[in-house]
This record gives sequence, C-alpha cells and structure tokens, in this order.
Amino acid sequence: MNIFILFILMFLLITNNQIVLAGASYGLMLWYKNVLPLLLPFMLISGHIENSVISATNKDSRNKKLALPSIIILGLFCGYPIGAKANAYFLQQDIIKKRTGNLLLPICNNISPMFFLGFIISHILNNSISPILGYAIIFTPYILILIIEYIIYPKTQSNIPVHKNILSSNKLLSRSISQESISQITHVGLYIMICCIITEFILSMEGLNPYIKLILIGITEITSGVTHIGNSPIIETQIKTALILACTSFGGISSIMQTAKVIQGSGLSLIHYIFVKLVCAISTFFLYLLIV
Repeated sequence: MNIFILFILMFLLITNNQIVLAGASYGLMLWYKNVLPLLLPFMLISGHIENSVISATNKDSRNKKLALPSIIILGLFCGYPIGAKANAYFLQQDIIKKRTGNLLLPICNNISPMFFLGFIISHILNNSISPILGYAIIFTPYILILIIEYIIYPKTQSNIPVHKNILSSNKLLSRSISQESISQITHVGLYIMICCIITEFILSMEGLNPYIKLILIGITEITSGVTHIGNSPIIETQIKTALILACTSFGGISSIMQTAKVIQGSGLSLIHYIFVKLVCAISTFFLYLLIV
C-alpha cells in the first residue's frame, strides 16, 4: 500500500510539474531569505544555553531549576521549533519530567515576537490591532489549558531511559553546531518546501470552496497561508483578522513537521501537542470575535 501511494504521489508530481516547481521555488526562497538567517543563529545560541544548563546540572543537581525558565524564554522568544528542541533535549537528559515537557510543549513552541510583530501585526494586519491585544488573544487559551492540564494531567509519568554522555561545554557546543543546528535548519527548509507545494496544489483546485481553500492554506504553512488570507477580497475584515490570528496560533502543518523532527525519541506526545494547538486555534478565532 505504501509503495502504491508513493507511485501515485510521484505520478501527481510529474503530471503537475509547474505546480511543484512554483511551490518548491517559493518555499526554498522563503526559507533562504527569511527563515535561515533568522532561525539558525537562534538554534546555535539555544544549543549553547541548553549545554550550559546541562553542564551546570552535572556540577550541581540543584541547577536543574534553570531548565524551566530556559525552556520558557527560548520557546517564547525564539519561535518554532526552538521550544520543542529545548524541551526534548532537557527531557532526554532527565533534567525535566515527561509531564512537565508535555505541558510546556504547546505554549513554549510558538511564534517568535519578531515574526508576530514584524510580519503578522505590521505587514499582514497593517497594525489594525495592538500587539498586546494580539498576544493576549493568542496566548489566553494556552494559559487556560495549561492551568487545567496541570490540575488533571497524570503526575506519574516516567521518562524514557536514555544514555547520557557528559561532555565538556566546548564539545557540547561543537556537537550542537555539527549534528543538530545544521541538520534541523535543513529539515525546516524541506518541510517548508513540501508545505508550499501542497499550498500550490490547494490553490489549483478550481472546484474547491474559496473559504475552505483559504482555511486549508492557512493551516498548511503559516507564512504563505496568512498572506493569502490577508490578500483575499472575499472575507470581511473582522473574520479575516480572526482567521489570521487562529492560523498564527496553530502554526501550520509545517511547524508540526518541524516539531515532530526535534522531539523524535524524547517521549514527548505529538498527538497531545497537535490537539492543544487545534483547541487553542479555534478558541483564538472565537475569542477575537467575542472581544472585538
């Protein structure tokens, strides 16, 4: 069955080569011009911070308390998939518990302030809402779900046993550069390219309802998705803004693929992550309409 599906996929790619070329070109240029220069430095810096926390913990176990603020700061200020990367790394090193990692993953693996303020608020929404209101609408559902899950989430979750290698800070930094950051930023580019190709296929579906088409594009890849939504003349302004904020909250299938890559083997739940993301995206949509 897998071989059959792959042959069908290959046939579709061959017979729609212009669509594939347009999507791949846009995705790779988007990655090269906007994602690579912004995200790679954060990946390198976050790797150094993670290694510093590990090194400090190896010297004194009481320094484990540095992990939690590190995850929160890295996740909220660096954007996808840095929060997931830090979560998975600390969990694999047994610095945090699996319960803590799963609770923090949805809220700490989110959009960066640079992307939200510089692209969503300024470029897409043309400063039609204040950044504070935008952040409040997006993160209120996350905070509420975090509180609820903290109360009801099982408190007895054992971490996956891992082999811990205690290395010097220099070796850890070198390993982060050679084996993690470069590999991860390359995978990010591939996922963005794939999702942009999917976006082009969705745009080419002439019989598809235009509203459904915009929603599908919005949840596939956030950058191109919100751009198409923002430029659409068929949606009234209030609904358009709510939909853009909802797609921003969700992050797109591209970010889910990035997250799946960096948490692989850590024991963090991707299903739980996706479920919370969906709930928060829907809540963001209706919360904006309720407030505004």
